[in-house]
Amino acid sequence: MTIFLILGAAAGFYMLWLLFRLASLALPVCVAIGTGFAILRHEFGYPAAILAAFGAGIATLLIGQLLVAFTRSPLLKLVIALLFAVPAAFAGYQAAHSLGSLATNSSSVLAILGSIAAFATSASAWRSVMGGSDHKSANSADDRSMSSNPHPRARHRRRKRGLKTAAQAA
Repeated sequence: MTIFLILGAAAGFYMLWLLFRLASLALPVCVAIGTGFAILRHEFGYPAAILAAFGAGIATLLIGQLLVAFTRSPLLKLVIALLFAVPAAFAGYQAAHSLGSLATNSSSVLAILGSIAAFATSASAWRSVMGGSDHKSANSADDRSMSSNPHPRARHRRRKRGLKTAAQAA
């Protein structure tokens, strides 16, 4: 009997994780569901609707990531990331509010719980669409600062790492 409690708790936590992971991907999931229903409405059948839905959801996420990766304007990157983060925050708030209402009726507790979930899911969506582009720009800034360092040991480290010196780059 104890094993069923453990497995039930594990399944419950997995379902919660899945719910909030899907909430952090709210825009691609919404596009996928809309595409699937549109294909079904035109009577193409369930296999075509499922394939089109998966393709549309994955394409939405990949296009967002590619736009962020190849866009040089920080303002445009912000707008693209917000297109993914705002629906995720709304979905996270609604999911936490709905699950919290099963345990309590206190509106202030539900609002706090929903706000925490909204922040967490929007941060997860932000990280998902940004794809670590902040980390890459930090590394390139570090490489630029090392190439301008006139210290001989820094030049030796650059040669060791395979980086060009300032004279070689020019």
